[in-house]
Amino acid sequence: MKKVGTLYGVSIGPGDPELLTVKAIKTIRQCPVLAAPKTHGERSTLALDIVREAVDLTGKELLPLPFTMSRSPEERAARHRELAQVLAQPLSLGRDVALINLGDISIFSTFSYLMEQMVALGYPVEIIPGVPSFCAVAAALKQSLTTIDQPLQIIPAGYGCLEEALDLPGTKVLMKPGSALPEVKETLERRGLAQRASLVKNCGLPDEQICPSLEADSGKPSYFTTILIRDR
Repeated sequence: MKKVGTLYGVSIGPGDPELLTVKAIKTIRQCPVLAAPKTHGERSTLALDIVREAVDLTGKELLPLPFTMSRSPEERAARHRELAQVLAQPLSLGRDVALINLGDISIFSTFSYLMEQMVALGYPVEIIPGVPSFCAVAAALKQSLTTIDQPLQIIPAGYGCLEEALDLPGTKVLMKPGSALPEVKETLERRGLAQRASLVKNCGLPDEQICPSLEADSGKPSYFTTILIRDR
């Protein structure tokens, strides 16, 4: 039987190269092919830039994957099928591929859709966990996310579910508000939650901005924005 390669979904943390795990570094080193997401509106080389500070990539084949940010399920599904075929090319030759993803690969990651495609095509897949961005954000803000008697709510702030999500108990993590950030702030003000909110932009990156309050925010938009709302 012809040997095929394994696809590794490798979490690289939120931005600080020192937050790559030992296992992530080991996996990237052993894979001859390194795939990285490239999406409109993001710095296309960001994931590679982070990894390059922790791992020598000399001699590796670099495989850019042009993901779509479309909210159309049909367009996203079509792109996932296309990217699955791109990944299948080196895998079918028996070459292992490390697909790097910011944060932890199990949280709001397109990799989960690609994983389904690759498993359906018969390729083995492994997942390497990492530091979630909101954990690094909490550390930057020097605050706890939750306690033994509090739930933790992780909410995609830019996808229309914010109002009802804010009624949930416990600490709220608002991720990826994107261009909806002004509207998110307005909603928090209206709901009387702004005084309990803080945010971090570009966590772990050279231009990181730590804002203990919403008023401290410069207003400059960033795709990598996370807001924490304390329960009390």
